[in-house]
Amino acid sequence: MESVQVIIGISTKALDRPFTYILPPKLKDCVEVGSVVLVPFGKGNALKEAYVTERGYLIKEPDFELKEVYDVIEDVKVEKELIKLAYWIHKRYECSITSALKLMVPTDVNAKVKTEKFVSMSKIQAANAAKDLQLERKEGLTKKRREILAAFLGQMDEQKLSAIKLPMKQACQIMGTTTTLLKTLQELGYLSISDDEVGRDIGVLKNRAMGQELILNEEQEKCVDQVSHSLERQGTFLLHGVTGSGKTEVYMQLIQQVLEQGKSVIVLIPEIGLTSLTTQRFIERFGQVVGVQHSKLNLGERYEQWLKAKRGEIQIMVGARSAIFTPFTRIGLIIIDEEHEHTYKSEQNPRYHAREIAIKRSMDHQCPVILGSATPLIESYYKAQAGQYTLLELNKRAVVGSNRKVTMIDMRHELENGNTSILSHDLEQAIAKALQKKEQIILFINRRGFANFVSCRQCGFVYTCKHCDVSMTYHANNKRMICHYCGYSLPVNKTCPECGSSYLKAFGAGTQKIHAYIKKQFPEANIARMDQDTTQKKHGHEIILNAFDQKEIDILIGTQMIAKGHDFHNVSVVGVLAADLSLHIDDFRAAERTFQLVTQVIGRTGRGEVDGHAYIQTYSPDHFALTHALEENYLGFYNEEILFRRAMIYPPFCHILQLITFSEHEESGMKFLNKCLKMLEHYGQNNEQLGDIIVLGPAKASIGKVKGKYRHRLLIKGSSYRQLTNIRKELYNSIDSKIKNELQMHVDINPMIMY
Repeated sequence: MESVQVIIGISTKALDRPFTYILPPKLKDCVEVGSVVLVPFGKGNALKEAYVTERGYLIKEPDFELKEVYDVIEDVKVEKELIKLAYWIHKRYECSITSALKLMVPTDVNAKVKTEKFVSMSKIQAANAAKDLQLERKEGLTKKRREILAAFLGQMDEQKLSAIKLPMKQACQIMGTTTTLLKTLQELGYLSISDDEVGRDIGVLKNRAMGQELILNEEQEKCVDQVSHSLERQGTFLLHGVTGSGKTEVYMQLIQQVLEQGKSVIVLIPEIGLTSLTTQRFIERFGQVVGVQHSKLNLGERYEQWLKAKRGEIQIMVGARSAIFTPFTRIGLIIIDEEHEHTYKSEQNPRYHAREIAIKRSMDHQCPVILGSATPLIESYYKAQAGQYTLLELNKRAVVGSNRKVTMIDMRHELENGNTSILSHDLEQAIAKALQKKEQIILFINRRGFANFVSCRQCGFVYTCKHCDVSMTYHANNKRMICHYCGYSLPVNKTCPECGSSYLKAFGAGTQKIHAYIKKQFPEANIARMDQDTTQKKHGHEIILNAFDQKEIDILIGTQMIAKGHDFHNVSVVGVLAADLSLHIDDFRAAERTFQLVTQVIGRTGRGEVDGHAYIQTYSPDHFALTHALEENYLGFYNEEILFRRAMIYPPFCHILQLITFSEHEESGMKFLNKCLKMLEHYGQNNEQLGDIIVLGPAKASIGKVKGKYRHRLLIKGSSYRQLTNIRKELYNSIDSKIKNELQMHVDINPMIMY
């Protein structure tokens, strides 16, 4: 009696182990390691999805009655390499094996490929039809049926085809008939009707004219050569190239080499907003071997792209974080573009980082990984300097002929000179000149909505969210206050809810307010806004970016989704409004994020033959993150920032474990974290594995309440990842389960966002 071991598709600690089932004879030929099966589970024998992790051993006399595998889900199978990867994720990120395995398959394993009915007439069927139509009388051939067959033969003659195949709907329209008559002709043997797979329209995956390979400059050639010599072995390359230096063309030429070897490529990009234009560029170069994966696709579309990759119908997968799990069997190259972006780190269980998964897969496939960025993560550049990564540099811009100038605007001086508007005098003049020349403008502010908050100038009342510890943002389009953390909204009153005065005023600015102001100042311009509010619909990013690319939009206003990766050649003016927004947040990466964001935005101008001018508006013009961004001087910024990291013992000089609690009662979180603190003190004295650690907290999180739950945090700095893993295990195993029932706990090692 053959059995299999399976992992049940329920992510709970109690079920985080293999279960044994009998494999019935009818399924022996279609179940293997990696198959997704249906098994009866629990007292009620409810059918549950499960992943087969072992097969092939016999059970002679089991101690108890084993249940049988009920069925197998066809077409869905996890490759052995990905099963090993799931166990590695399970161990490294302390998650359930089920949640790790679920990363390897589509969200809905029961999704089906899209099919459509087609009507066809083969060469033999056409010959028989032509022969029978010559007969005055033929059994079954009525006048109408003769007309339909004659129409099919006429189409074949017109198109000079020996056989024809048409979608059912199209055939009915052309032949002037119904599906019933076509089915009758199928029964008579003159036609064939089939259900064929048809690709879903994902928008970007349409046929496009093939693009040409560009001539590389000396720096680009050197980078390509270095990686080319490592295509058959594992290695991690950090490609540091200034904005506009041609990193994408380096990727393209290396991908071409990999495809010629018959291997596949995974290309990760950080923002959904980048997916459409990036994928278009790859399709223009490589055709229909390109696939796409990101969260804006529906379940059927994601399943279809996954299945095409599994079947080998596509060789290049472009997508956000989850695309790293594409089921390619022969990976020749993995590229992570804009590698510094925090979106590559999952904020939900399993809390994996796509870079770590990429390096692990590259070891299994013996292929290189390229981490590309104009502003690499401090930790990545440190590893490159230490020799853990191979550093590749592109210091020159690829397009020769255009210049880019950057100007810092001290908004304090604007105020002194009586300018209280959103735009500085210089930036407003630059926009006017650019519009006269039919050139385009990008205005960046990293805040959506109309105003940061609405306050009463008489009593000081501020609209705050009743579920979260934050002020609500005013949205002018629907005249409501909206919490950007939980979505709670309120209409704005004409009078203060607290004192009844009419002195309510909106303070601060977001994309909506900028849009309204620019529309008033430049009524003749075509203006578009790109933020979370305007891109919620499917293909929302693609529609706006394509319109801007086609010069249908003069001024594009947006949040960070417009800041990076886009290659627009007619943009002559870029304005960074309120560059200070990310400087003073409670995060040791605040300066780094500001430098990265400002540098990336600056890089959107001067990319073609048109000269570019970027304006940085700030109230902190002397901050080193901005002064180095002004000069696009990454190395200068790195040298200052690394001194701060070393002095304060932050990554790359340590690893950080962040423990966050979420509780309905404010005292529960602090009570729990204080117990954790005592446990750490106890184990630190009695367990050498924990070693020397630095503990910060416990304390309230930066935003103390979100969605009705109070948040507290404890930070632990340690010298090694393994050390913090040991601490994480001790925390999970030693804390009283009664306390855990009162709250939720999130534990993350090396988080990209500090709470």
